[in-house]
Amino acid sequence: MSPILRLRDVSITYGGASEPAVSGVNLSLEPGETLGLAGESGCGKTSVAMSVLRLLPRTARVDGEVLLDGEDVREMSFGRLRAVRWAGASVVFQGAMHALNPVRTIGEQIAEPIRLHGGKGDLKPKVAELLEQVELPADRAGAYPHELSGGQKQRVMIAMALACDPRLIIADEPTTALDVVVQAQVLELLRRLVAERGIALVMISHDLSVLSATCERLAVMYRGEVVEHGPTEQVMTRPQHEHSKALAEAFPTVGDSRFRLTGGGAAGEPLLSASGVEVTFRSRAGKAVRAVRGVDLEVGGNEIVALVGQSGSGKTTLARTLLGLQRPTGGEVRFGGEPLPTGSAALRDYRRKVQLVLQDPTGALNPRHTVYEAVAEGLRIHGITDDEPGRVTAALEAAELRPAEKFLSRFPQELSGGQRQRVVIAGALVLEPEVLIADEPVASLDATVRGEILSLLLGLRVERGLSTLVITHDLGLAWNIADRVAVMYQGEIVELGTVEQVLLDPQHDYTKTLLAAVPSTSRGVA
Repeated sequence: MSPILRLRDVSITYGGASEPAVSGVNLSLEPGETLGLAGESGCGKTSVAMSVLRLLPRTARVDGEVLLDGEDVREMSFGRLRAVRWAGASVVFQGAMHALNPVRTIGEQIAEPIRLHGGKGDLKPKVAELLEQVELPADRAGAYPHELSGGQKQRVMIAMALACDPRLIIADEPTTALDVVVQAQVLELLRRLVAERGIALVMISHDLSVLSATCERLAVMYRGEVVEHGPTEQVMTRPQHEHSKALAEAFPTVGDSRFRLTGGGAAGEPLLSASGVEVTFRSRAGKAVRAVRGVDLEVGGNEIVALVGQSGSGKTTLARTLLGLQRPTGGEVRFGGEPLPTGSAALRDYRRKVQLVLQDPTGALNPRHTVYEAVAEGLRIHGITDDEPGRVTAALEAAELRPAEKFLSRFPQELSGGQRQRVVIAGALVLEPEVLIADEPVASLDATVRGEILSLLLGLRVERGLSTLVITHDLGLAWNIADRVAVMYQGEIVELGTVEQVLLDPQHDYTKTLLAAVPSTSRGVA
């Protein structure tokens, strides 16, 4: 059997760079095989994958051979390349929300590659069949992307990739930012499609646990080179290269004491609390939707509490209510024993003490503002004028952007993902809050950067006595740094207790489902 894909001594150089971004990559893949391409941001894994369909920028020079069914992609005419894309090989891109057209129905978007490759007539039956293959009902063909959940959008991307019956699919971080249950469903779907269709799959990720759950072989990239390549079980359990070892050890195993970064401590008096909080919305049809149902939750002084649950469980609505951005329709929120104020001036003063750290640092930062302006913004909103430069510098230093002077004049696009997240945290710290509410603070960060941000949050507790409510779907994160865990399901807290109680001896079926869905670096390929 001849390989569908063979890379021979592939090197990729961008623009006038003196050093190649990718150097000497040799890989091959046969029908029905699955290959995981692992590594952190900037290691070259996406460059390698995009070279397969010549999707790199024009400034990129590719040396070596990129053979797709024995034909060198580098030498294809544009007409031949157009025929190969979608039909020979296709890509499932990372950000389904950004990859889908918001003003066209998903049925139209799935049909588009079929039409581009000569499909005529009524394509509705084919679209319905593709939707069924990715476990979506056929009537969703008329829906727009904003009407679908994150997991459903990712399934649409997979349906598009399958539309022209390719022999190779390249999936670039297909589960980033999905909650663990949906992630497990998407990975199982990809496994099933490989088995049923005999297609080859290349999956790219910085998360070895995701790759080990899906791929038979792993190739680990570091600084543009493949530093380790072999059967998944071997690379995961007996890694030879130091970088492979670091990646394997970076993702926490719930229950393993090595990954418990905090010994906890005695929490102080309740600082921020919800008592019987209800939030009800009205749908467009006028129907009452109970997003939060009778929630009781406390965050004590010097305590880290993790609020975990799937997308749509009500976590973010509860967080907005705790911040005073959403008024409860029942119950009350208290800070320091006092009910939240209702006047705008008093609420602004309250938000100095309780600050939000957003999930997506790229979206949270204005691309036209320097780091200094981004951090100083909170001071200006709250009318704090004394020693602005000193306060900004101190906040950046506290967020471990040192020396601060090196970062003050930079723009967000000049920073790494981890540095951007630190700038967002510094923007919260500059107001010297008593509580941080951190919404998925490490969802899309590399393994080592993830560990650095978690260590930063723990350090802030020690140095500043800062309490934190971490909102996450990542149970490993809860095991890393939380003192207590609250599990939210369909608007209710269904389980609440110490980390050890909830994650090692779960009582509620939903908590057990969440734990069962967490991919493990030791589980391997089923």
